[in-house]
Amino acid sequence: MLVKTTLFETKPQSLTKIFNELKHIYNISQVSEERREFISEQVQKYGYLPYSHIRALKELSDSETIVGIEEKLKFNNTYNNNEIAFNELSPVIRAGYTDSGWVKKEQHNIKLLNLAGLGNGNTTDEPGKLIDWLKQLLILPAGNLKKGILGTTMYLIPFHPRDFGCAYLPTSSGVSPNLADKALTEELGLDAKAQVQLFIALTQLAGHPVMFDVLPQTGRFSKTILSNPHVARWFKVKDLIQKLSYDVDQIAKYLKNDHHHGDVDYIKELIKERLTGSNPDIPEHLRYLADMFENDLNPKRKYWSEEMTKMHNQKTIHQKVDSIIKESVGISKKLGEEDITNQSEVISILIKQGFWPAPGGAWCSCGVPVFNKMSNNGNFPLFNHYDNECNDVTHCANLDCQTPYYFVSFEDGKLNTEVIDFYVNFMKKLQNEYNFDGFRVDHIDHIVDKYSQNGDGEPISYRAPKYVLKKANDALKAEVPHFVTLAEYMLWDNYYQEYHVEMNFDLFWGNDIVSQFAKKVEEVINNNNYLAGHNNSITDSISALGILKTYNNQDGEFREINQYPGQLGERGALFKWFKYKFLPGGSKAQRPVMHIDGDESFTVKGIEEAIGAEKSMIRSQNEKFYKEFDAIDRLAKQLDLTCNGIAELYHTNYDQSGFITWFIKNENGHDDERVFIVANENAPKEIVKDYKHDGNVNIYEKISDPVFNKDAFIPEGFQAVCEYVLEQGAYDFREITDIHNHYENKFYFEKLEPGEYHIYKIKRI
Repeated sequence: MLVKTTLFETKPQSLTKIFNELKHIYNISQVSEERREFISEQVQKYGYLPYSHIRALKELSDSETIVGIEEKLKFNNTYNNNEIAFNELSPVIRAGYTDSGWVKKEQHNIKLLNLAGLGNGNTTDEPGKLIDWLKQLLILPAGNLKKGILGTTMYLIPFHPRDFGCAYLPTSSGVSPNLADKALTEELGLDAKAQVQLFIALTQLAGHPVMFDVLPQTGRFSKTILSNPHVARWFKVKDLIQKLSYDVDQIAKYLKNDHHHGDVDYIKELIKERLTGSNPDIPEHLRYLADMFENDLNPKRKYWSEEMTKMHNQKTIHQKVDSIIKESVGISKKLGEEDITNQSEVISILIKQGFWPAPGGAWCSCGVPVFNKMSNNGNFPLFNHYDNECNDVTHCANLDCQTPYYFVSFEDGKLNTEVIDFYVNFMKKLQNEYNFDGFRVDHIDHIVDKYSQNGDGEPISYRAPKYVLKKANDALKAEVPHFVTLAEYMLWDNYYQEYHVEMNFDLFWGNDIVSQFAKKVEEVINNNNYLAGHNNSITDSISALGILKTYNNQDGEFREINQYPGQLGERGALFKWFKYKFLPGGSKAQRPVMHIDGDESFTVKGIEEAIGAEKSMIRSQNEKFYKEFDAIDRLAKQLDLTCNGIAELYHTNYDQSGFITWFIKNENGHDDERVFIVANENAPKEIVKDYKHDGNVNIYEKISDPVFNKDAFIPEGFQAVCEYVLEQGAYDFREITDIHNHYENKFYFEKLEPGEYHIYKIKRI
């Protein structure tokens, strides 16, 4: 077992010292008694300050933020008499959980955050710093420990230094120096990594588990690769160009049998120039000849790329690359990332000698990437990619700037145990350094389909094989029994058994975002039932599977997906949030809800840009929206039936008008009370994808209308008791005699706007 290396894991006294120094640095004595009382009253009442993040950024002073964090620590019994005290840093352990059940809990929330984006992007591009992160921590909603619901899990996307302006292309496994608050570095001696560790520790002490995005790949020339060249496949591009140039000469010889010798020699030289990155004009009347060269050269491209990536050749290249890097950094021993102090210089030397790590490819590509030619001006190599049927899928490729790990030898299907062990230990070290409670594993969506393994189960793509993920998951959970792993698997082809049972994932990413338009109430209930069926089919020795109900994630804004709640209008977005909180699946389909920074104040879009550029995110400030968003969540955590019950459809939206009713009941048979919902489930507007039988997709914006003159019948044997009504940012119940017309055990609605909903308590007569 690893010895804990987290700065604060076993040192409450060091945390106390640092936190009390923060109180001094931010001069909390200047906070007025009135403001101190207000913040304390709010935090002690709710477990957090019920503000949107943008309101916190604008309204809270830095000193008030520290006061609020102090109150939140007190609320969680981890700070008393100016001292931080804890037996266990993780709130999961403090709550008594010994397995991953804490995250697979109805009404548990997971919030996706980008530390760099947490500053006020409305006024500055400057990346968020520790005090901005603490504002987010202060407003992060509490759970309901009496019902086993922990505070919102903070899900952090990669905070490493970035390549190509993307958080998912790290240049090292360290923390980006752009995140460091330089003043705190000077005052407290904490660098960027220590500041992130401090923040994570305070987050956990404030009652929130922390999850992190991990990658089965890295940036093209990351320090991870440079200090461990053997964990990647490499190409020596100069050798490939030399071999292909020779092949061009051979192709020219037989083309001369049928074509003018001068034309052949002329085009031959142009094709060679193309290989090195030139882009010469080819006369139109000779383009047919250039095409013949290229067509005959393609099999050679594939042959030489495959040959170079065979294990015996890779070992030779690894030795050479390792020697070059060690000579460049002036160290002869085994390298660590910390030894790569001249990363740009090392990369330049490798490129000059023609060494490039082999890239990823397309979502559907198999085998090794095939070197095509150098880019224009010869700056970097370009690769072709092929699927399992040898179809060219280069047009789908967007991952040539990342480096997958060398997990398997494609020539014989053998697993590369040295690299697998490196990756597993790399994951364990990462967990250990920050005390994470879980990982979300990126880019593993197609690892068991025909694009990534053959009929015998042998891996055939650059993606991480299922064996690797199983081994990593098992190792992490052996070290930390409550540890959770979330698979970025969007349910294609229903590989539940493979990801859950065979790979030991606790949670699936799900497909809510890619099919937002289809996730009506009935479909969510169907999804719950399918998950329950899976969990009923597995043995008791395997913990149940959970699948996220995803209100929003960073992928939704990508043009290929183009599905995010901001498109639904305010009422549509609020109904989507309400729907996910009020459609529980019962004990066998416990599903947490995920959303992202800014959702709480109806930030229409912006997370994609913040994930790309290392800068603060622009947010909307819609306090009316926030109050309802927050109130829905608090009510759902308070009601027994939304936490432990099961939703059942009562009146279907059969005519697509939007009118629908459902109830939530106790699944154990004690059914004296129910929650009854009446709604117009259609959003005011939404982007709809209409899939045709011929494979085409019609994409359009659908505008919905109110529904008129509808009767909502209460289930037989029940009568209405009260309606939950939103007043001043909280739901309160109003006796049924005080609300709109009802008779014959039904409610009559003259008009229901798109996204409008009503919540009732009903009881058995």
